Amino acid sequence: MSSFARLLLTVPILGLAIADNAIAAEETPHYNQIHFQVERSRPVENDRMQAVLSVTAEDENAARLADQINRTTAWALQTAKAQRKVDVRTTNYQTYPVYDKSKIRRWRGTQELVLEGSDFTALSNLIGQLQERLQVTTINFSLSPMQRAAAEDELITQALEAFKQRAELVRKQLAAKGYRIVDVFIDTGAAQPMPIVRRAGAMAAAEVVAPPAVQGGASTLTVTVRGVIELQ
Repeated sequence: MSSFARLLLTVPILGLAIADNAIAAEETPHYNQIHFQVERSRPVENDRMQAVLSVTAEDENAARLADQINRTTAWALQTAKAQRKVDVRTTNYQTYPVYDKSKIRRWRGTQELVLEGSDFTALSNLIGQLQERLQVTTINFSLSPMQRAAAEDELITQALEAFKQRAELVRKQLAAKGYRIVDVFIDTGAAQPMPIVRRAGAMAAAEVVAPPAVQGGASTLTVTVRGVIELQ
């Protein structure tokens, strides 16, 4: 048999041996493995505020309705953009018919304005101005990405330290010489924004509106560390 032929036969056999070893390693039972988890959490002051306001109107004429909504939204945008500490954008523009006995009797339309920022006083004052012609849908408070990341880093450090302490406790209680970490999973969760105000009633266009009283509150962040150690 030529050297080339022997090489061709050897390669599949060698590959088969490697595969068998891998399967055997996977099937090897693991003893003295302990699964557990620890958590660390704390409240963090919300530093971000979002308000959603809307303009809603009805009219028998669709074009006249659109004109009314567009003019009100343009006024709201101009008013909001004068406040540089607030981010503003429009969303959710809808116009749809209102039926009565299968016939279109009038048209209803709405458009939303989203305000965001970290200056709660500036936002509150702006909301008061806009409520002369718009209605508040929701006001939410949340954590900015920077605030969340800083708090999560602290909690991760605390949770990992707690994990090591728990692992050492298990080792001592089971009289093991030592342990090694087999697997660790860190879960930071996701806190939801805190709704403060729900939909308010419509107000007269000329009515002067006081700014809403707001309090940001806090979001509770939780970090969970789940892992596996193997006692030695």
